[in-house]
Amino acid sequence: MQNIGFKKLLLAGVALFITPVTLQAQEVPADQPALSDTENEQIEVSGKTTPVFKFDTISVTASREEKLAIEAPASISIVTEEEIERRQPETVNDMLKDIPGVELTGGSRNTVMTPSIRGLGDDRVVTRIDGARHNFNVGHKGGLFIDPAILKQVEVLRGPASTIHGTGALGGVVAFETKSADDFLEEGETFGGQITSGFGTVDNAVHGNLTAFARPLENIDFLASLSRRKTDDYEAGDGEKRPFTDDDLVSGLIKTGIDIGESHRVGLTYRVYTDDHSLPATADGTSVASIVNRESRETGLVLDYDYENPENNWLDASVKGYYNNSDIDEVRFSDGRHDERNLETLGIEAYNTSRFELDENVKLAVTLGGEYFNDDQTGRRNGAPTTQFYPDADMDIYGVYIDNTLTLFEDFEVTTGVRFDSYDLQAEGQEGVSETAVSPRVMVSYQVLPFLQPYASYAEAFRAPSLSEIYNSGLHFPGGGPIPNNFFIPNPDLKPETAQNWEVGFNVKHDGLFTSDDAIRAKAAYFHNNIDDFIEQKTDVFAGTTTSNNIPKAQIKGFEAEISYDSSGIFGSLGASRIRGKNTDTAAALAGIPADKAAVTLGYHISDISLDIGGRGLFVRDQERVPGGSDEIDGYATFDVFAGWDAEDYVPGLKINFAVDNLLDKTYRRGAAVLDEPGRNVKVTASLRF
Repeated sequence: MQNIGFKKLLLAGVALFITPVTLQAQEVPADQPALSDTENEQIEVSGKTTPVFKFDTISVTASREEKLAIEAPASISIVTEEEIERRQPETVNDMLKDIPGVELTGGSRNTVMTPSIRGLGDDRVVTRIDGARHNFNVGHKGGLFIDPAILKQVEVLRGPASTIHGTGALGGVVAFETKSADDFLEEGETFGGQITSGFGTVDNAVHGNLTAFARPLENIDFLASLSRRKTDDYEAGDGEKRPFTDDDLVSGLIKTGIDIGESHRVGLTYRVYTDDHSLPATADGTSVASIVNRESRETGLVLDYDYENPENNWLDASVKGYYNNSDIDEVRFSDGRHDERNLETLGIEAYNTSRFELDENVKLAVTLGGEYFNDDQTGRRNGAPTTQFYPDADMDIYGVYIDNTLTLFEDFEVTTGVRFDSYDLQAEGQEGVSETAVSPRVMVSYQVLPFLQPYASYAEAFRAPSLSEIYNSGLHFPGGGPIPNNFFIPNPDLKPETAQNWEVGFNVKHDGLFTSDDAIRAKAAYFHNNIDDFIEQKTDVFAGTTTSNNIPKAQIKGFEAEISYDSSGIFGSLGASRIRGKNTDTAAALAGIPADKAAVTLGYHISDISLDIGGRGLFVRDQERVPGGSDEIDGYATFDVFAGWDAEDYVPGLKINFAVDNLLDKTYRRGAAVLDEPGRNVKVTASLRF
């Protein structure tokens, strides 16, 4: 009777919280591969069956062949579903902040954050949600709209990756994957549901999620999920609230799939996100002189088809079509000024892998792929075009590639690939821009010992100039006194950025290190990235101009390492990065290069009662290497504690997570942000699966 009563209370609490927004949220997310397997299960990858642990996850970002991330000759980090639940994230930063070389720029307001990898952010990182490109990014306003509540995992590929991912992958790739029915349904189950509710103290956050999933027929699965999160302004470590940091977001996800025969699968994903809040028009700053009521909204649709037949070595194919509509709508309180920013992205991507056994010990996999997408952006202020900030413009990009992996004696692997891209940019009343790019790569790895795999790679990447970088024109900001008005100057002669990256590293994968049921995983890499025609925006206050120009050469180099350990008792991880960047011609420091940082997690599985407890620390040094005229950035150290209880033995389907973030109530800022981060935050989340 007590169990039944508890379930009813939890169900009623979340239902009451979400009901007022049910009619508003009828839309939802998209889809991309990746499998996460629990401890001591078996998984087949590239024809081999191997035991995997909780942190062994399949990656498809470094290549189109499924491969355990720990075995890929690349710098890959994956935030698993278990870790997402443990962190109870409100923002993308909560999930990614411990990853070496990764930062979230733009400050601490939720919708303003954008990922930066190895000091390269904005349009230099490819963001995908369920495989679909997410290209929306508005200066000072951000544009990454994703609700952690619907995520299964996040994969981060660090380093140039244009051979597979095309324009923008100078820094790397961040790939979000949403949940599907298969993540919930056990074998033999045909339907079920999960209800989740929680709170946080630093901003009076309350959140809830309702998810239903079903397999009405053996070959059909379906999931529908609805979430809401509402917060007030958060308090920093000094006890003072930071104004206009509240959120009121609703997100939804519908995902379905149909298996046709043994080899075909068709999937459809629909995602919606909306956040209604008040914040400064320049949302990445602290000024409260121009406050707007802003609605951030995004809808995404992904249709995908996959063919996989183990008996057919010629065809292993995937086709994905997608549509994203991202929109920011703002009305200024003081005078009713109405600003709109919209980006529609329509794309299709297809690839096929053919496999050949040239000899008993010689295997070759050949992947042929292609991609097309169109970005169409429009901007309005009180109904009139905004040529100065967000001009009406569109971009078409076509790309084709071939990627070959040769495997000798299962230990030595060579991957060579090349991609050709062509892009065309157009804006009303301005000169069109067309250009092409070629992006080759080579990766070599060798399993020198059963647990040790060193590798070396060379890759080139490119980024087409953004529509705003080329076409912005008109008034930037008004002058005063001896300072003239400042105007954007278009620059149709901007060249694409190109990168040439060398990387050497090693992977360590060893099971049974100290006991029969423990495992260690490690990745470490040194990289040296030379960037030609790096694009920087320069503002000349006294000349009254702002324009984007190419820096002839820039250089970014550094070292990253991460290690994870798991057992039936102790678990933990350690990650660290050290990155340096400079203008090669002047030796001046580049803006946006992250400070040295290290992150450590240590915990313990109390198996008898299915309880995990632990803590983590994040240590960031002062950043003294900044461009001339910029202030040095203070370092900081923060500490968190957490606990997770699987209460299945007491209340079937119940899980509870508890955490205290920023345990010491530290006042600090991330990177070049001007807004302090939240202070101490006590968080509790409970989920009930039925």
